[in-house]
Amino acid sequence: MKVLAGYEEVIVNAMEKNEPSIVARYVIALATAFNKFYHECNILQVEENEKKARLLLIDMVQKILYEACGLLGMECTEEM
Repeated sequence: MKVLAGYEEVIVNAMEKNEPSIVARYVIALATAFNKFYHECNILQVEENEKKARLLLIDMVQKILYEACGLLGMECTEEM
């Protein structure tokens, strides 16, 4: 959640400094944090409210990674 919350600031910072590498480092940090979350937290075998929250989190990560990669001129696959 902390990494997700920093997205807007990262984009503004990268734009102000004209440094796309700031976005690239953010993408790596978000992907790393998500990978850790995905391996440590059960997604589907939890209470319904927790399941919905975790699925929403996954959706948000996917959208931000897609958008950030697009800003860098990279195409993302639909699924892995």
